Amino acid sequence: MIHAWMTRRAGLAVFTLAAFGAWQTAGAVGTAANTTVSNQSTVSYSVGGVAQAPIPSSPTGNTTPGGGAPTTFVVDNRIDLTVAESSGGNTPVTPGQLNQVTGFTVTNTGNAAQGYQLTPTNLVGGALFGNTDSTDVANLRVFVDSNANGVYDAGVDTATAIDTLAADASVAVFIVSDIPGTATNGQFANVQLSARAAVAGTNGATLATETSGADTPGSVDIVFGDAARDATEVSADQYAVSSAALSVQKTSAVVDDPFNGTTNPKAIPGAHVEYAIAIANTGAAAATGLQINDPLPANTAFRTGGYNAGANDVSITVGAGPATFCIAEAGADSNADGCSRTATDLVVGAPALTTVAIGAGNAVTVRFQVTIN
Repeated sequence: MIHAWMTRRAGLAVFTLAAFGAWQTAGAVGTAANTTVSNQSTVSYSVGGVAQAPIPSSPTGNTTPGGGAPTTFVVDNRIDLTVAESSGGNTPVTPGQLNQVTGFTVTNTGNAAQGYQLTPTNLVGGALFGNTDSTDVANLRVFVDSNANGVYDAGVDTATAIDTLAADASVAVFIVSDIPGTATNGQFANVQLSARAAVAGTNGATLATETSGADTPGSVDIVFGDAARDATEVSADQYAVSSAALSVQKTSAVVDDPFNGTTNPKAIPGAHVEYAIAIANTGAAAATGLQINDPLPANTAFRTGGYNAGANDVSITVGAGPATFCIAEAGADSNADGCSRTATDLVVGAPALTTVAIGAGNAVTVRFQVTIN
């Protein structure tokens, strides 16, 4: 005899899942680390055409209608960042300048607040902005923009690491350095900023460590998501040295002597000899504050009144322009024209001589005369 219960066929079980949202991100950095993701499945079924009480799921298994528990996990920490040069070009500097600034932007593209250890370095060789690195700067330092104004403020921006940077946030960082006095016009110094992820709140001292092995349920694991998988990004910037490049030439010529006058004069006692000091600038910046100190040679005496019909002692010309003149008093520069003499030196400075500009036609020539004893 076949019992009725043996002829019963279990109805096809039907189960549903709460919406899960595959790979969906919340914002540019994705779901924040340590976010709990939770859902629960419910299985509905019938037996012999009779609907039975649904059974919710449980992480450990559930057989009780109305029981069960959600299945949860926490989102892990994906460390990612970018470092970018912020000016779009090099920083013009001159030899000997101190505290010159290049700027960068560090952005946290991960999904948790992060700290960063910052390291500035000189690069050797390599091209940037079409210019090849050819010198190094000195006294490299790195500072974080503490007041978010995008400008380096000495004495205000003193932090040397990023303590905490929120996900999807950016901060300006500055490399500050000194330009050697030996740098020359047309040289370029490339520098690099390195940012290495660190534990937030440690001022960059405790570096982040990637979690090894399998996922740790219920804990926030760390995954390095940057291109090199090393939680480090770099960017370079450049200092461009612009300086004067002076060429100084000094020549002499006999003007006259007591016997030949101005016709084929010779350098004999009593003759007048003219010195011409020609200064040309082939650099990229004007030379300012120019001053000539010329020791008067032994066996000669400075000739006063050698120019401008006996009214002046020194002649100054710029290019092919007309000459200007000054009086080289013995002692203090009493008329403040920039020319004077000490016991041994001729001094020519401002305002008679101030600037040698760049470019053709701007060479400065200073002339004075001596008498041979």
